[in-house]
Amino acid sequence: MNLSIDGLQLEREPLSRSEAYYCRNAAAVVIDARVIDALKAHLETTGGSLIRICLHSGPDDAMHEMVIVQRRGLDFKPHKHLTKDESYHMLEGRLRVDFYDDSGRRTRSLTLGGPGSGLPSLLRVRCGVWHSTHPETDFTAVHESRPGPFTRNDSIAHTWDPRP
Repeated sequence: MNLSIDGLQLEREPLSRSEAYYCRNAAAVVIDARVIDALKAHLETTGGSLIRICLHSGPDDAMHEMVIVQRRGLDFKPHKHLTKDESYHMLEGRLRVDFYDDSGRRTRSLTLGGPGSGLPSLLRVRCGVWHSTHPETDFTAVHESRPGPFTRNDSIAHTWDPRP
């Protein structure tokens, strides 16, 4: 199923584990509050937990940028990326990021917030750092970026999970 949001023709990525779309019809992809609101409404309608618009043109691109809208309750388990850093830039809501040592002990917790929240809004996580994310508002909207190309085995989850 493809989507059309505010003039963006979004093509579903069939191999993605989450609901992901590419926008291949525009020379410049503009993401504003209307697009984010439409993504939230889509999740409300479908009962989904996460939707992403890929701003890059495909998995082989040298740079991957995504706008991710995520619902509260969808926590990502502790994981790390073996060879790639990633950045989170908050567009809306609050997202807690927890960091862990190799034994699974939480070493730090940081809450990111959207513009005007008074919270940090940009975070870069270096490769090899265990981390997990937890939405603290009904919805979060995040601009995530990382180097490409996509490699399935670059992200590994740990066998421990400190969540209750």
